[in-house]
Order: sequence, then structure tokens, then C-alpha cells
Amino acid sequence: MRSRLLSVARALRADARITVMTGAGVSAASGVPTFRGADGLWKGFRLEDLATPDAFARSPHRVWEWYDWRRQALAGCLPNRAHHVLASWSLRFPRFRLITQNVDGLHERAGAADVLRLHGSIWDVRCWNRCTASPDQWRDDTVPFPVLPPPCPHCGGPLRPGVVWFGEMLDRDVVDRCLDATCCDVFFTVGTSALVHPAAGFLDHARRHGAMTVEVNPEVTPATSVVDTAISERAELVLPELDAALGAHPLALSTARLRLEPLLPKDVEAAHRLWTHRDVRRYLWDDRIIPRGTAEEVARASATDFARYRFGLWLVYAREEARTPVGFCGLRADGVGAGPQLLFGLYPKHWGQGLAQEASRGVLAHAFETLRLPRVIGAADAPNERSVRTLAALGMRFERRAGHDGLDTLFYSTEGRPPSGR
Repeated sequence: MRSRLLSVARALRADARITVMTGAGVSAASGVPTFRGADGLWKGFRLEDLATPDAFARSPHRVWEWYDWRRQALAGCLPNRAHHVLASWSLRFPRFRLITQNVDGLHERAGAADVLRLHGSIWDVRCWNRCTASPDQWRDDTVPFPVLPPPCPHCGGPLRPGVVWFGEMLDRDVVDRCLDATCCDVFFTVGTSALVHPAAGFLDHARRHGAMTVEVNPEVTPATSVVDTAISERAELVLPELDAALGAHPLALSTARLRLEPLLPKDVEAAHRLWTHRDVRRYLWDDRIIPRGTAEEVARASATDFARYRFGLWLVYAREEARTPVGFCGLRADGVGAGPQLLFGLYPKHWGQGLAQEASRGVLAHAFETLRLPRVIGAADAPNERSVRTLAALGMRFERRAGHDGLDTLFYSTEGRPPSGR
């Protein structure tokens, strides 16, 4: 298997057009249940009798019982390593596309952007009556719903799940975008038998366009005999190994004593431990303990910034403590004024060694030399003296004056030139 993985890794060039299509197998390691009993029934009903417009018209309460139960089960599931790898690829490769037949939303929770959802999402809802006051559909994470069926907030009629039911047409725009995505250099089918059309035809489209085709599935499927490379193993084992074979992340930075890894949703636990550490907390810009929920939001925002701007937040690792981050450093896209804002925070024991300055210089060099940004600006409320000394060492121009809510605020900026070392 190792030789096949290396062969695939060589095809995943930085400029390659890469498309991945996933099915239920990619979520198996997350503990997503099959939602039916051993006899193929749920409370005596076939799934085909629950997931249709006619079934909903007959008994919206029964249909919502099933979907509400599924949503409650999915709420306790977390993305697995396969989801995280694919989310990181959506950042790593500018021409990456992700197609999924799943409705569980785990790709999005892992931080993948612009997922092409063939069958919709169980977390979306829309008005059954299609009332003119409501949008076409919207996300609602309520678990469980207090009333079934949940009422439309605009007209009071019943809401329906935002999934594609048996007998309904797939969204034509989504299908067209999926077909466009088959014009690629490498096409993966991961955790799916790809028996149902139009998904079954996407592999053939990719082959006709000359793509290298790869299947990752522990089971033999109709695709196994026709793809260029078939890897008979679970996705959560294969994809991390393939990802490791790609080498360093293209947005990872390094300095003489540090390495800086982009903060992605897979890093929430490490980021949360860092931000809630009592010593680091003293030097954060708002001096709060950041709860895990907020850490997840920050990681998602960072991944979005990396995908859009090629900068965000990096976790800082000292080379002798490679497994545990010693701080963070990065650029916020929504900085004060017309430019990204520099942020940094490290364990206090590293400040005296000048590592805060070293990490910041690495980020600023990326901003100016690679991204050609004109300047970096920002503001820090109630700054401490260590922050002031760090900014001064970076060659920042700054002034202190009253800022938001009258707080003592440090406004700083540096023009588009890498700061010199000191």
C-alpha cells in the first residue's frame, strides 16, 4: 500500500486540480449510526416510506420524529481524521473540490469550505408551504426541536428537512458544479460504492477527462476494477498517511527556533488548552478565558482566512517542544482600518528569549515578502509593557490613545517591509 500512496502523493502537486467524492464510509469512524435496525426498518417503517414528500404529507410528525432522532444522534458525532485531512486539503490546494453524498455536515464541522452537497444537509430546513416570507432554506442547529414538526417562523406552517428525498430532483446547479469538478487531474472516490446516479457517473466523467482515479474503500465496489489505484482500507487510516507523504503544509512557516503551523479546526483542543492557560491568558488581547465553543469559532475563522487571504492564525511550536504549542501568532483579516491586524501570545517563559518577536517577524515576512501586503496595522486594548516592547522591537510605529469604550489603546502599524532582526 505504501508504494501506491507515494504514487498518488506525487500526483498531488500544488497546482493540481483535485476532486474528492465521499460517501457514508468516510463518516463511519465518527460513529454515525445507520439509522435503521437489523431488519432494515425504523420503528417498523422502511426508510423509503419516511424520506419522501408523500410520507411527509401523510404524517409530518412521524417523519420529523425520525429526522429529529437522527439530528440528536449526529450532534454527538465529531469529524474524524479523514474529514480533517480533506478540510486541510481544501486550504492546501487552491483547485480542490469536495463532493459529498452525506447529509451529516461533518465535512463542514471539520472546516471544509464550499462543500458540494448532492443530497442537501440534515441541518438545513425550509418551509413546507414555500411561503414567500421565508428564504429558500436555512440552517437550524436546534436539538431537539421542542415541537414536531417545527413551525416555520415566517408563516407558522411546518418546516421540512433540507435534504433531497426519494422522488425529488437534485439541485441542478449543484449537479452542474459537480460535473465541472470532474474536469480534474486527480479524482478520488472515498467511502462510497457510487452506485446511485448521478454520483455513479462522476467517476466515468473524470476518467474521460484524463484524470488519475483513486478509490479508498475497505470493500470491493464496482469502481475497484476500473480506477487507476484502489486502496482497500478505511479512509481515516489512508488519508492521514497520504497527507503525511505530502510533506510540510505550504502555509507552514519556520524561523531559526520555531515552526508555525496554520490553525485549522482539527487543532481546536490544542488551541483551547493554550488560550485557557492562566499564564498565557494574562497576555491575550481581551484577557478572557476562551471557552471551547469560542475556540472552535476562532479555528473556523482562521481556516476561512487562510483559504481566502493565505493568512490567519498560526500555532507556534518551539522545536524542542514540537508536540505542544507554546503560543499563537497571526494576522486577522478584519483588522482595524485598511489592513490585517497582527496578533500574538506566547507562554511567559518564552518572552525573555525573544520568541514572540521571532514568531511575529516570521508572520510579517510572509505578509510582506510572499503576499506583498502594503502594511499591517492594528490596535491592542490595555496593552502591557511586554506587548509594547515586542511591537517596538518589530519596528512598529505606534501611539497610545483612548480607544473603544475609552480604554487605553495602542494603535500600531508597519509599512510593507520585513522587520529587521534584533
